[in-house]
Amino acid sequence: MRKHVNSTIKPRRLLVGALIALAILTGFAGASVNYDPQATFRTIFNNERLRLTAAYCLTHYGIESAELREPQMIVVHYTAFATRDESLGFFAPTRLDTVSRRDIKGGGVVNVSAHYLLDRDGTILQLAPDDVVCRHTIGFNRTAIGIENVGRNAADLTEAQAQATADLVSRLVARHPSIAYLIGHHEYRKTGLPHYRLFREDDRSYRFTAKVDPGPAFMARVRELLRERHGIVLKD
Repeated sequence: MRKHVNSTIKPRRLLVGALIALAILTGFAGASVNYDPQATFRTIFNNERLRLTAAYCLTHYGIESAELREPQMIVVHYTAFATRDESLGFFAPTRLDTVSRRDIKGGGVVNVSAHYLLDRDGTILQLAPDDVVCRHTIGFNRTAIGIENVGRNAADLTEAQAQATADLVSRLVARHPSIAYLIGHHEYRKTGLPHYRLFREDDRSYRFTAKVDPGPAFMARVRELLRERHGIVLKD
């Protein structure tokens, strides 16, 4: 039975790796459903990170695969760093810095990450294809696309980032009709919100961490722009 499970998983891993390699070689993959045409693709994933992500998913979700299939939600964050380069430097290492991230080191060795990184002027880096799991929100990584905005705190975030986030969300929804939920990271623990039905955490020793990013004001602006500019209202 175990050999049968692994035999079905391995081709998926190879497929994900092939997609990433193709994007690196071509430098652009805007025609694919898993890449944003307005973003510059700069992957932080390699074979080791894919392997560690698959191990993370097995521990926390019972799924031995790094593949994110039919995403159902988007989670918006800020990076807690002042610049794009600092933010990218934090996400780029494959393995988690267990000194600075003692709060989550028990959850696995793969580093935190997100699919998109938005600079303060609204320019976008895509760090992973949409169909790869990134570690950014406890309990929801297997089903959520993560968007990080460069900024030390909520006051650092800009109107350009709010507009770019709303526009990116609209494109993600167009490419992935399965997406029904949009939350800020500060909302992820709210059990009364609709998105919480997607929560899954198999490791009972793994605990929620308190989050304040990106804050209610930024999310209110993103939702307003999403509704007014694109006619989209997602559940929270």
